Amino acid sequence: MVVFHPGPRSYTGEDLSEISCHGNPNVVDAIMDLIRQTGLARMAEKGEFSKRAFLSGKMDLVQAEAVCAMINAGSAKGIEMAQSLIRGELSDRINALSEGIAVMLAEIEASFITDDEDIRETAIGPRIEGLVHQIEGLLADAEAASPIYEGVITTIAGLPNVGKSSLFNAILGFPRAIVHHEEGTTRDVLRERLRVNGIDYLFHDTAGIRETVAGPEKIGVEKTMEALRNSDLVLYVVDAREGLNAQEMPWLGLCGRTIVVMNKMDLAHGPGRGIAGWKTVQVSAKNRTGIDDLLEAMRDAFPQDQPLVFLERHAYLLGMALDSLKACEEALVSGYTADVVTIDLRQALSSLRQLTGQAFDENVLERIFSSFCIGK
Repeated sequence: MVVFHPGPRSYTGEDLSEISCHGNPNVVDAIMDLIRQTGLARMAEKGEFSKRAFLSGKMDLVQAEAVCAMINAGSAKGIEMAQSLIRGELSDRINALSEGIAVMLAEIEASFITDDEDIRETAIGPRIEGLVHQIEGLLADAEAASPIYEGVITTIAGLPNVGKSSLFNAILGFPRAIVHHEEGTTRDVLRERLRVNGIDYLFHDTAGIRETVAGPEKIGVEKTMEALRNSDLVLYVVDAREGLNAQEMPWLGLCGRTIVVMNKMDLAHGPGRGIAGWKTVQVSAKNRTGIDDLLEAMRDAFPQDQPLVFLERHAYLLGMALDSLKACEEALVSGYTADVVTIDLRQALSSLRQLTGQAFDENVLERIFSSFCIGK
């Protein structure tokens, strides 16, 4: 079946035809060979359809990148984040910022023609401050957004025999890891994916950490330390009967987000106590009590609102615009002339327009679209 999509209402804004056929690769190859034999067509380059859509004004550069971001999303939440870009939610925010800067530039330049008004009397200082706050708000969750988009790498760690594997099984809801009373049962990193409260977590159950180990267990501990450093979130398990000892404190700081899990509360005497400076949750992995509290704490470790900025290029250019606007603020405080202030304003505007593609470099476009799939 062939469907004709006339421009300008097609994906690229051009006349397009879409062929639907059986998915057998041999059938697809036969059809592609027939098309090539006509001499009227060629294979599309990577991202060429989205690039043509951008160049014809069907979408801006942020929305075009969102197509690739949705394809590459490593989690359900990541797909939602990419869809918000396709809908233009970030583009609308960037365009509003650009418009605000453009209006200020026009007012300053008009003052040159009229009465050479003192730049400090034009009240642009509060307006620049407002723009700074808006960009800082967009960038506030950018660092935390990447794990949400790709899936949160979550490592379960702690001393030997504190119940890490039992906790791993309790969270997953089935016996994935071997549980035994002897120390050193886990000698490799076990991995599973689980979606909790809309966020995908990539769980790693690791070998118990201790200083004096040898042989296969030593290799397991080394893998644990590496997993801690590369994690987005660590669930550090402590035996509630023993508490946290001094040698463990350095291990708590290897990951930026750590939740201390006081396990075996069913065997502990008294309600137990938290660990100063760290989010602490009390559970009994054996009885599966406190697991819901732990899952809630895991969710709260990341932004509750859906981040708009999660791609590296977007964060970089917003950071550049922010630096330029802060330079404007410093120039105003220092009493610099209007022409000096406009230099920084233009740089901020240029960064924002590069983000949406209103101003672009052909080499940048090539890098962006070369990461796409063929046919997108």
